[in-house]
Amino acid sequence: MLTPKEVASSIGVSYWTVLRMIKRGELKALRTPGGHYRVPIYALEQQSVMFRQRRVYGKMTAVEKNIEAFRKYFTPDLARILEIIQSYQGLPTISDLARTLNVHISSIWYKIKRLRTGGFAFGADVDHYKLGLIKLLVFLDRVLSPSEIPSTFLRYYAPVVPKGLFLIYYLPLTYDIEDILKHLPKTYLEQYWIVEETYYSKPKYSMYYNFNEKQILFNWSLMERRFHEKLGKVMFIKPEAPSRVDLIDLLIVKELEKNPFISLREVQLKIRMHGINIKYSRVLRHFKNHLLNRGVIRGIKLRLIPLPSEYNTLFIARISGESTALFSLISTLLEHPAFTTANVSF
Repeated sequence: MLTPKEVASSIGVSYWTVLRMIKRGELKALRTPGGHYRVPIYALEQQSVMFRQRRVYGKMTAVEKNIEAFRKYFTPDLARILEIIQSYQGLPTISDLARTLNVHISSIWYKIKRLRTGGFAFGADVDHYKLGLIKLLVFLDRVLSPSEIPSTFLRYYAPVVPKGLFLIYYLPLTYDIEDILKHLPKTYLEQYWIVEETYYSKPKYSMYYNFNEKQILFNWSLMERRFHEKLGKVMFIKPEAPSRVDLIDLLIVKELEKNPFISLREVQLKIRMHGINIKYSRVLRHFKNHLLNRGVIRGIKLRLIPLPSEYNTLFIARISGESTALFSLISTLLEHPAFTTANVSF
């Protein structure tokens, strides 16, 4: 779910234009309990398609610029930086990355800026189970409007083909799932399942991107070889009991999910904007003791991968089977830029 400002930045228009589009019904949006607009990602994708078909004020849209910048500027050096950033357990600082690459801090900032210019967006990889949350995936065989479904705890809303609706809810562990399901039309409820862990893409562009032709590669023989190499060597661990967290932890996580490179001083200022007078030492203590040491923050994930429109299709598959083979398959798929997320139920 995106804020109107994020939508405005993505499609290259002003914040007020986005609000007018929402009010005219041109852009679908939900309202939070506090009355703020949130735009589902699928609605932005639909709007982006429309903007790709025509120029806005005679200029390229932000989406088009991102794809063009990605193809023009993405280099093996940036791909290496990307892989190193995602290889860390926990959150690396800019200084950590500079030491690893033996370059100046300013060089790291420049490379991250280039990646962002090319359409990549970063966020903290948060273990939501340790925050006391579970993920509920729901499929309906009919597309319903947001007003026809429970919006409390709703995180993702997307129509799927041939005709249906895909929903993601984040629920407290103590929450009765039936309270959500009973408000969904039983005749349209196709299936649902509970997810305990979510793993995100860690794309290896050095394997699956042709830097000369500027194309993503689907090398199935390589993927099969990688699968067999990983067989029996990759294992995802069943989540432990949730950690004890409080409001400060959740507010820190909220900021890190948006920007994992934000300084804790900035996090402190943002928490104060919520009316909480908190010292920097307390923010630091919560971050280290509650989030890092307990494994709540696992690393850095890619919130957005700049895929050209020909690859930008939502594909969802449910796979079950022997755990060793499944873990190897998940690890192999998540190395490819086109596969973004794996949801696991143990």
